[in-house]
Amino acid sequence: MKSFGIQFAVACAVALLAGSASASVISNGGFELGTAGDATDWAELSGASGSVTRSSLDPFSGSFHAYMQVDHVSNPPGAGAYFFEQNLGVGTIDNSLNYDLSFVAKSDSTDFTGVDMFFQILWLDQDGSDGGGVKGETLTSLIGLGINTTYQPFGLSDVDVPDGTDSYLLRFQLAAGPIPGVTQGLSVDDVSLTAIPEPASIGLLMVGALFVRRRR
Repeated sequence: MKSFGIQFAVACAVALLAGSASASVISNGGFELGTAGDATDWAELSGASGSVTRSSLDPFSGSFHAYMQVDHVSNPPGAGAYFFEQNLGVGTIDNSLNYDLSFVAKSDSTDFTGVDMFFQILWLDQDGSDGGGVKGETLTSLIGLGINTTYQPFGLSDVDVPDGTDSYLLRFQLAAGPIPGVTQGLSVDDVSLTAIPEPASIGLLMVGALFVRRRR
């Protein structure tokens, strides 16, 4: 019975650790929830020469994806920013942990004349407990990472969250200059931002598992 009790405790710890490691803080990361072109928990911004929408045109998985498009053929050319962003407020980030960001993305073509595509994450102190404002930022060009017309995985690994952070703002953006004839689109799907378990927790779990093995 004692051996069984130890095994059960370790099994529970494994389950809890696995759950915390796999739970994304992103809400509606697959863009499945929403009404028509509006995705739940995502803000959308479009300019006069393009559009931003929750789309069923070409999802990577599920039935929907985020789609940003600039069209200077059907519309007058103008500079603009087209993006999806999410900020769920205070308490969404534990700054004692590191995080992995992952998503898939593709472009409509590989002609990037007059446009840029990037993802941006801002680490925020929204409750003002550490002075407020932006505590850190990462801005990454998807063109520089080799985005093309096939969905590919992108993201950041083992991000060290700045002290004082209690939340995030994550943005996917298609930016266009006022160049005639430009058409381009950016699709994003399956967004995840997950905390990495603390090494100490993993170490204790391994010790527990080893103890059970020796008891056997």
